[in-house]
Amino acid sequence: MDARLCARVRTPSGLFLILVSALALGAACAGSDAATPADGGDAGPGAGGLTGEVSCVADPRVDTYVAGLTREGERGKLSFRIDSSAPAPPAKGGNTLEVSVLDAEGAPVAGELRIALVMPDHGHGTQVEPVVSYDEATARFTIAPVYLFMAGVWRVTLELADDASQVVDRGSFYFCTEG
Repeated sequence: MDARLCARVRTPSGLFLILVSALALGAACAGSDAATPADGGDAGPGAGGLTGEVSCVADPRVDTYVAGLTREGERGKLSFRIDSSAPAPPAKGGNTLEVSVLDAEGAPVAGELRIALVMPDHGHGTQVEPVVSYDEATARFTIAPVYLFMAGVWRVTLELADDASQVVDRGSFYFCTEG
């Protein structure tokens, strides 16, 4: 064996740091591709390399889901109502939400509905972009998939824009996905 190589092996601090760094990088990257199914389905246990159980039901930010859960908009112009969720309550994996946007008199409002899905404690969103459609007959928006890929607190922000793409109002809901 080369004497220079033996000398490097005998200094464990440098080699040890290199090995630990390589193992940590490999562990951090393991499973990250599997946590992004294109259809928004559940990535399964340990998605994204995470294991263990998470419970956030006692978090004071979390809304208790009921059909018809309503949030007044930040600007006081509109209200956002989650008419239904499949599954109910929203859970880890792919979800579908039916939403109504109401004016101050409680009448349905149409427009461009935008949605942002963020884990406020982690500072990241989801990898699967939800699709929003509007049904004029029911005056409801359907949003799917609402892909909440990991356990924890998720902030679901709904924002309605007018014909000029100007934000009229926005409201946020907080849901706990356990896993």
